Amino acid sequence: MDGVVLDHLPVKVYKDPSNQQWQASWSESLISNTDDTLAKASYDRLWIGTVTSSSIQTPQDKQELTQVLHKMSCIPIFLDNVIRTNHYLGMCKQVLWPAFHNVDMLDLSTSKWGQQQNRGEADAGGGFTILDTTTNDNNTNNLPSFVSDWDQARLQVWWEAYVEVNRTFAHVVEQLLFSPKTTDTSTNTNKKVDFGDNTLWIHDYHLALLPKLVSDMEVERFKKRMSKMVFFLHIPFPTSQIFRKLECGELILEGMLHADVVGFHAFDHARHFLNAGKRILGLSYESLVGGLIGMRFKGRVVLITM
Repeated sequence: MDGVVLDHLPVKVYKDPSNQQWQASWSESLISNTDDTLAKASYDRLWIGTVTSSSIQTPQDKQELTQVLHKMSCIPIFLDNVIRTNHYLGMCKQVLWPAFHNVDMLDLSTSKWGQQQNRGEADAGGGFTILDTTTNDNNTNNLPSFVSDWDQARLQVWWEAYVEVNRTFAHVVEQLLFSPKTTDTSTNTNKKVDFGDNTLWIHDYHLALLPKLVSDMEVERFKKRMSKMVFFLHIPFPTSQIFRKLECGELILEGMLHADVVGFHAFDHARHFLNAGKRILGLSYESLVGGLIGMRFKGRVVLITM
């Protein structure tokens, strides 16, 4: 099985008001399954990720939408709203996103990053405050004074949600990998799964714990790793000085290093990751044949690429 695993499926879903039937299509994304993207390929693969819509109200909605998405080789995950909020808007956007962009934890607690004002709202894409520009009042003296609502106690709740979401994904992957048979979505027939022929392409910091969770499940069941895993980070990786201040930093590192390949957009991001592994976990790395970089982790060599 080849699987692309990401926080949110690159699809658009809606219920047709004329017949109350669910519809789905690929969204515009660099990793969506469309003709003009790199992800378009001649081989079959599954897409695993969450789906959100205000129209998803009942178990029947979820069942019908699942059937629609199965035709697109998509496996939807429906999260509890509270868990989803604490994972995505909490841990991911208010802790990991700024930290991975080299914002110090102390700065987080005293700055406007990710905080809301009465006249603005938090940007789900980056955590910045956006002021209301729909009025003609440009007098900054009328803007409300900023008071940080940072609460250190929320970190534990956010982290627990982060772990739970990663475990939920791991459970779905486990069902797909370890099931004696899986469904061929193109023909709607059952086919056997070769447990030693699985490749998972796991995307981004939302699921940094997933490689380790999958690896642990395989070792428990088969006494060895079975799947090949690639983890690709779509945002920068911070300096080790910033990263080591995260209480969950070691767990994030170990989670990513359970992949066979860890990919980054730029050399500086890879260099910061290598330094974090060396200074926080005491790992060594070396240049390999062909210009690749390998980091030794628990008897394995993890390829670091960009």
